[in-house]
Amino acid sequence: MAKEMKNFAEKNGKKLVISLANSYIYLILLVFWVISCAASPFFRTVSTFSNILISTVPIALISLGQTTAVLSGGFDLSVGAIASMATCIASVTMQYGIFPSIIVVLIIALLIGFINGVGIAVLNIDSFIMTLGMMFILDGINLLVRPVPGGYVPEGLKGFLLLKIGDFPLIAFLILVLAGIFGYIILQKRRFGRAIYAVGGNPRSAWLAGINPVSTRIKVYMMSAFCAALAGIFIMARISSGNANAGDPYLFDSFITVFMGGTLVTGGVGGYGGTLVASLIIASLGSILQFLGVSIWYQFIIKGFLLASIAGLQLYFIRKRSEKGK
Repeated sequence: MAKEMKNFAEKNGKKLVISLANSYIYLILLVFWVISCAASPFFRTVSTFSNILISTVPIALISLGQTTAVLSGGFDLSVGAIASMATCIASVTMQYGIFPSIIVVLIIALLIGFINGVGIAVLNIDSFIMTLGMMFILDGINLLVRPVPGGYVPEGLKGFLLLKIGDFPLIAFLILVLAGIFGYIILQKRRFGRAIYAVGGNPRSAWLAGINPVSTRIKVYMMSAFCAALAGIFIMARISSGNANAGDPYLFDSFITVFMGGTLVTGGVGGYGGTLVASLIIASLGSILQFLGVSIWYQFIIKGFLLASIAGLQLYFIRKRSEKGK
């Protein structure tokens, strides 16, 4: 009887550990919110959580594309510049109609993603170098199109994307829900998602299994650019202007959320669920630091520390696991 009880305890103990390991990001979010509510009375308001949801949308959208890029074994450093590009182009073309303007922006984004994908998958340019070069090119174009913030942003678009029912940001919430559903379906329920994991884990094995690494990577970077452009349109509505630098901070945030959410820097392991929750944490972090009067420069220091620590820990445990496997 004692032996059976011991086996039962060990079995359920392992299940509990696995469950906690899979849901650690949710626990971090909960603990962070509890501590923040205790640290500042301003954090405990409906309007604060409303602003957090709105702030999370562009982070979550850009990080959706970044998650697929990292899972495929690469990086996309151009996402912030693409988001900025979306605000610049849209603020010029919105005068000709909201939907034609959005379509133009998304087509341009898909073209940029296609160029990134071809450079990486066909020409074998390292993803870091390819997307860094694209970032610099887009930064120059954005400044040519919109040298100073401004442009035309329709009130109808702003009113729709920032729609609130009372203090609750309905559209922002729906965007996050749809992003979560889309990310889950693409990565977990579709052949494309399985191909991303396979290519990120071992491109040669993926090829031998009948998966085309070239087309998969091209699609990944097109998706990343598409998501970044959608985020840019939301950013434009929020700041009521086009801005050549509006998307820059989100590049940093996208890497933090992807790695914090459990996607490994080496690719092939992870998912979007953790990334989405981590996006809420980063948006909440900005709010609580603002309430505590912490300068934005210190916020960059804190985020930089988080990024380096998380990526460093991932690589440490990966090396340890590899050593044990030898």
